[in-house]
Amino acid sequence: MAKVLANRLRLVIGSVISEAQSAFVKDRQILDGILVANEVVDEARRSKKELMLFKVDFEKAYDSVDWGYLDDVMGRMSFPTLWRKWIRECVCTATASVLVNGSPTDEFPLRRGLRQGDPLSPFLFLLAAEGLNVLMEAMV
Repeated sequence: MAKVLANRLRLVIGSVISEAQSAFVKDRQILDGILVANEVVDEARRSKKELMLFKVDFEKAYDSVDWGYLDDVMGRMSFPTLWRKWIRECVCTATASVLVNGSPTDEFPLRRGLRQGDPLSPFLFLLAAEGLNVLMEAMV
C-alpha cells in the first residue's frame, strides 16, 4: 500500500510543497537550494543589504517526525480524510525489535518517526518540513 500511495503522492507533491524545498520533488534538484542561497548572499553583499539566513539541519530527521503533527499538517493542506487514514495506517503500525546479546526482543510499537527505506518516507518528510516552512514564513 505504501508504494501505491507514494506513487500517487509523487504526482502532486510539487503542487503542495513550496519552491523553497527542492529535494524529492519532480523537476527540482537537491542542490537548487544551495545555489539560490549563494545567489541571495552574493546579491546582499553587492547591494550592501542586511540579510538574515536560517538553515535547518535535521538531526535524525526521519526519527523525529511526530505522527500527530504530520496528520495535522496534511489536514491543513486539505488532504482528504481517506488519504490521511491510509497514511496513518502505513505510518502508525510500525513496530521494532532490538537485538540483545544476538537475540531479538519482543516487538514493541513505535510512537513517532518515519521508516528508512519506506517509499512514502521522503514525501511525508517533505510534508512535515513544509509545515515548518509555513510557520517560519508567517513569522517573518
